[in-house]
Parts: sequence; structure tokens; C-alpha cells
Amino acid sequence: MHHMRLIQLENIVFMNLITFLILVLAALFLVIVLLIFYIVSLKRSVLLKQHEVEMTLKKANELINEAMASREEAMKEKEEINKKIEDARRESVSKSRDVVVGRVSEQLAPFFPGFKYNPKDVRFIGTPIDLIIFDGMDNGNITSIVFLEVKSGASKLTEREKAVMEAINSGRVSFDIYRINTTNSAIDEI
Repeated sequence: MHHMRLIQLENIVFMNLITFLILVLAALFLVIVLLIFYIVSLKRSVLLKQHEVEMTLKKANELINEAMASREEAMKEKEEINKKIEDARRESVSKSRDVVVGRVSEQLAPFFPGFKYNPKDVRFIGTPIDLIIFDGMDNGNITSIVFLEVKSGASKLTEREKAVMEAINSGRVSFDIYRINTTNSAIDEI
């Protein structure tokens, strides 16, 4: 009898473990799908920026052709404008690339070497703060909650990020519950 209960208990634990693993795999799949969607939308944004640069180049070339009064003066103007256009193109592409890399890096930061928290404890928020870490959650014992902003190079906190940091540091943080009325009449009103 005791042996049967032990076998039943092992079966229950095994089924719970399988269920948990399925949920984890589903969550990972969802994260991957969301990352793919996010990267595709960022790529679309970069393509739009490139189109804007191309349109700017087209307009600039039209202006150059209209402005040529003398060959020598026109050549000087064209060289100057082409240099400015090339600089603008490089700057635009560089800024777009930096934005894309920054946004992707924010989401991948928990998997970079030197990240001091368990990636399983991290939740991506994006704005106004990049990540919230429920330190110890993977082990079933949350020891602290950390609001983390991912920055690269010499980039600084925005005013909104500073306001969030000040609210947290001054203790203006709370936990609240919002209960949804799920009765049929409440749902029908929607």
C-alpha cells in the first residue's frame, strides 16, 4: 500500500514536472516569436529611414542641378553638398543602427556575459525602464526586486528614467491589486 502511494506520488511529481517544462517551452517560444516580431518591425523602421535618406539625396541632387550658374562654382557647390549628404547618410545610418542595436541589446542583455542576475528572473518591460528583475524567483524565493535600465557607451538616463529612479530611491513604490468583475453582466456591458 505504501509502495503504491509512493508510485502515485512519483507519477504526480513527474506529470507536474512535464507540465512545468511545457509551460516553460511555450513561454520561450512566445518570447522568441515576440523578439522576431520586434526585430522585423525594427528592420521596417530602418528601411523607412533609408528611404528618407534616399529621398533627401534625390531632392539635393535636383537642387544642385538647378543651382549651377557656372561650371567652376557649380562643381564647388556640388562637392560641398555631396560631402554633406554623405555625412548625413553616414550619420543617419549610424544612428539607425545604434537605435536597433540598443533596442535588441536591451532584450538580450540578460544573456550577455557579465550580467549578474539569473536570466530566468528577468522580465522585459521596455519603457520607461528596460528590465525588472525578481531576484531569486527561479529558485522560488524572491529576495529583491530590481528595476534595471540597460545603457551602452556613454548614454545617459532620460528625464523619465531619472524620475522613475527617484521614485524608487525615495520609497514611492507600492504593490496594488486590481480586481476585474467577471460576471456575465459586467462582460456584456463591455
